Amino acid sequence: MPAPASFTGVFTVESVVLDLAARSKPEVLDELVSAAVASGVLPKTRKAQVLAALTAREERGSTGLGRGIAIPHAKIAGLRKHSGLIARSHAGVDFRAVDGEPVHVMVVLISPEGRPEEHLELLKWVSLTARDPDFTSFIKQARTAQDILDVLQERAG
Repeated sequence: MPAPASFTGVFTVESVVLDLAARSKPEVLDELVSAAVASGVLPKTRKAQVLAALTAREERGSTGLGRGIAIPHAKIAGLRKHSGLIARSHAGVDFRAVDGEPVHVMVVLISPEGRPEEHLELLKWVSLTARDPDFTSFIKQARTAQDILDVLQERAG
């Protein structure tokens, strides 16, 4: 399945975290949002808002799909463009995934609140892509942020 048109520019080399230090879900969400701010994916003024939205989404139900994948996501009022991060945890994180297994790969989507159709399109594409065992295997084995981005862009077709 080719990526939706709204995929362009969502993920960059700067938005790849090769090894998360955090071990718990709340710490991981904080580290992910901090990485988004540090990389320029998100403005610093949005950090608390995005962290609160991702946390609230996880409280409604885990975004852990199983097989080591989670897709934390949120829609944020006032954003102009979709943003994303890809993060890897060698140790694994308890995301309360549907299969009970730790999560090693997180694909984060942060979308403008006023564009729900595009958000759903991106979420669907990321979900289908992330469920491919070859994709997760490549992400786990990647040596650099560019390697991870290359795998994602190859899947975007």
